[in-house]
Amino acid sequence: MARFYFTYGSEGQPYVGGWSEVEAEDEDAARELFRLVHPPKNGFLPCCTVYPEADFNRTRMWKDGNFGAFCHERIKLEVKRYHK
Repeated sequence: MARFYFTYGSEGQPYVGGWSEVEAEDEDAARELFRLVHPPKNGFLPCCTVYPEADFNRTRMWKDGNFGAFCHERIKLEVKRYHK
């Protein structure tokens, strides 16, 4: 599974600054999971930018934060089957 980082701006989004970390097989799947938790507004995802983990790690956000905030949540789909 890969990690994607959905960053936030200063207002009008679920959080002010920081990001949501989404674990999924690819970016399309990550966007779908994000949509389940944060539905689009006017047809657009309510975030600023989506970064794959390698690109996010090249920013200073992971160390210094984004508008003074860090990770707000981690989103992933987990299925546990206990009985057939």
